[in-house]
Amino acid sequence: MTPQVKHVRSAEVAWEPLGTHGLRRKVLGFDPRDQHVTALVDIPVGWRGGGIAHYHHAFEEVFMLSGSVTVGGTHYWHAGDYFYRPADIVHGHDERSEEGTLAVIRSDGPLELLLIHDPDEPDEYPRSGPISDPRGHILQIPTGARPWIDSPDLPEGWRVKPLSADAESGARTMMIRIPQGWSGDTGAGRDTAWEALILNGSLRNETRQFDEGDYCSGPAGVEVFDIRSTDAGCELLVWQFARDRIIA
Repeated sequence: MTPQVKHVRSAEVAWEPLGTHGLRRKVLGFDPRDQHVTALVDIPVGWRGGGIAHYHHAFEEVFMLSGSVTVGGTHYWHAGDYFYRPADIVHGHDERSEEGTLAVIRSDGPLELLLIHDPDEPDEYPRSGPISDPRGHILQIPTGARPWIDSPDLPEGWRVKPLSADAESGARTMMIRIPQGWSGDTGAGRDTAWEALILNGSLRNETRQFDEGDYCSGPAGVEVFDIRSTDAGCELLVWQFARDRIIA
């Protein structure tokens, strides 16, 4: 594989406990410098969380892979939904999942629970003052309802669904669809460091095949998974870091 590219087969990663309320996770990507983590999180059927509103000093970015969950009691996220919660957003008033959930969650630091025993509002809200995160508070994007569009920075035939972006740093999150039977040279690759997860389908680089659930991260100058071809087609969830971010 291309140097500096990290590949993880999620099926081969062991589950580990997450907190004290029955959650578990598989860590896919981790940067020890700032505790940035990307993980698969499993919520069991009938789960009830602590039920105490709280906030974190790190953002949470979530893509729902299956099932459904609520953390406020007023709305549910379902499979295919995306949301972005900046730091210092109070949430977690009523945490539960009747059918269970699998999600991929990213954060840019430890998600310490900073409790709010008497929340000011019945659902998610900024703890104090306006939100400073340029992406804002994206409560819910049902990605299945968004159209695939062309993008000038993707190889010919590829399409994209933009999900969120930080215009200041260049960081962004998107879904990418690579058509069945595509092959070619992706040229200069991504212009920043990146992470990617295969949502469905498969792809190949010069040495190996990657399948649904596989994760990869790499530096600027390399295309996601260093892809060279796909027979069946592929859909990816892709995170691009800030322009000055270097993969550890």
